[in-house]
Amino acid sequence: MFLPPLTKVLLAYNSAVLSQEEEEYYAIQKELKGQTLFLIQEALTEAGCDVILFDVEQPLESVVTTLSTSNAQFVFNVTTCVSSVYSQALLPLLLDALDIPYLGSRAVVHSLCLDRFLTKLFLRGLGIPTPSFFLWSPGDPWPENLDFPLLVKPRFREYRGKKLLGLLACDASSLKDLALQIFEMTKERVIVERYVAGKELVVGLWGNGGEVEHLPVVEIVPPSREPLSSGEPLRRSEEILGVADLPEDVLVSIQRMSHKVFQELNMRDYATFRLILSERENMPFFFEINALPLLYYHRSPFPKMCAALDIDYMGMIQRLFHIAMKRVKPRA
Repeated sequence: MFLPPLTKVLLAYNSAVLSQEEEEYYAIQKELKGQTLFLIQEALTEAGCDVILFDVEQPLESVVTTLSTSNAQFVFNVTTCVSSVYSQALLPLLLDALDIPYLGSRAVVHSLCLDRFLTKLFLRGLGIPTPSFFLWSPGDPWPENLDFPLLVKPRFREYRGKKLLGLLACDASSLKDLALQIFEMTKERVIVERYVAGKELVVGLWGNGGEVEHLPVVEIVPPSREPLSSGEPLRRSEEILGVADLPEDVLVSIQRMSHKVFQELNMRDYATFRLILSERENMPFFFEINALPLLYYHRSPFPKMCAALDIDYMGMIQRLFHIAMKRVKPRA
């Protein structure tokens, strides 16, 4: 009996980051540690792949050598850090340069999504509502008649392996203190953003071209935005409440806007978008585009969205693989 050749797939991950994040995510579910990588490998093997685990936490030269000599037909990428460089754009950049197909969007898309300032400019250019904001650095004058509370955010979403979130400033004094604290930590201009009260939602899409599909919108309990002590990482855990209960017109509006962003940014395979459904205006305000949604088992929003459609974790991985491979041109 003829058997088709196996697709050689590198499953790219970072052992240090994976261990650190699983320690946090599964603090009270220790039996789930290690399941994410194991189930992805199992799902790809079941889909007919020859899966090779590829830990990218090694010298950059070794990463490039492995990629260049592996003869891999595809890279299933689940890492945000390569060779201790905390940027999810780096591995896609290397793969683009080496012409190796991989899961997800191109490196330039990842770079834009990590920059909150560029993300906001892009959203505004498409007419997608996003909270009003301004940039600040020491020496800049403060605008008059500020409407508190305000969120103070680092310009870039990641810094030294931490996802950096917004901190709530309720008056001018705390605003100045928090903005200076963030600037001194990151050495980058700080974003000061209007605080929008309302439901925090995550919407997901997967597919390519004319076959992009929406996943159920989920509601989350956002991380704490209380001011932190100086030097403490700006990161808090969050809880997924489940599929959001939204009026039909609001749901359609969110889906239309997220689909527009996905297509105009030329995203690939899958993505998630975070937004606030404003209590005051009853309209969505988008504030984050994620070109590399986390896939932690029983934890991340994307698998939760799939579970709401009765797609189990392994089925989700296999669907992502087939979505990506459908657009990949056969290699000689």
